[in-house]
Amino acid sequence: MSFFNYVAETFDSVANRQNRNQEVDNAMRDITDFINSQRPQIPNRPDLPGVPDFERQTVTERTDDELRELAENKLSGERLAQERAIDTQMQNRERDLGTQRENATTSAQEKKDATQASFERASQFVNNDALRRGLARSSIAVNRQSDLAEQSATQQAAIAHSLTRKIEGIENEISSLAGQRDQAIADFNVQHAARLAQQIHTLRQEQDRAVRDAAAFNNNVAEQERRAAIEQQERGAALHQRELDILARERELTGNNNDVFNHMVTVLRTLGATDARREVMENPIFRDNLSAQQFYRLFDMFTR
Repeated sequence: MSFFNYVAETFDSVANRQNRNQEVDNAMRDITDFINSQRPQIPNRPDLPGVPDFERQTVTERTDDELRELAENKLSGERLAQERAIDTQMQNRERDLGTQRENATTSAQEKKDATQASFERASQFVNNDALRRGLARSSIAVNRQSDLAEQSATQQAAIAHSLTRKIEGIENEISSLAGQRDQAIADFNVQHAARLAQQIHTLRQEQDRAVRDAAAFNNNVAEQERRAAIEQQERGAALHQRELDILARERELTGNNNDVFNHMVTVLRTLGATDARREVMENPIFRDNLSAQQFYRLFDMFTR
């Protein structure tokens, strides 16, 4: 045999082996597809409805500045009302003092008028008495008139001095009203600051309680969701297992399916005796998908 003939025969042998291997692969794929078409597929887990989402509570926590602003807003009406009350009180007091000043001036003027009228009556009496007695130009009459005038002037001066002191007192009190208002506002601010601090403390306690309550509520919701998810998984697993049990029984029945046996025989007969014998002996697809009786029958047909 020439070298070229040897090479050609070797190449034909290799090519023939590759073709036979391809035929075997195709045959096994054909058997596998037929088996799969004869048996039910492994079911997927059931697609159960999703676990419901429970509504959670949310609390928007305010910052210290926001809590202070909220507290101030709650007390703003109190501040305005107190400032108006203080202003009204000061205005009423100023009006009362103005009335007192007017009354004092009027009273002083009435006293002056009364003193003047009394002086004039007394002076007239002295003149009339002096004329009656013929002493009109005497020193006695003149001295008596002088005494009366001095007494009237003294009384008038006393009335004016008393009025001046009253007016000064009233004016001083009016002037002090602004300071009294400022002091009243300052006293109120001290009290207001204490109430504001208490209001902020109360709001913070309410917020902390709301946060704790929401956390407890949401933890309870999370536990409900967890339990619901577990129950859902258990229901799904039970349904899936039931389907698997049904499938197992169906596969057990499929193992005695003569259609599968007959198809295997038909496909194996398309192969060469050596390839068919090797597949039956080595490929587990035959033992796994036939009953023991069917497998031994197939084994006897293709290996002896």
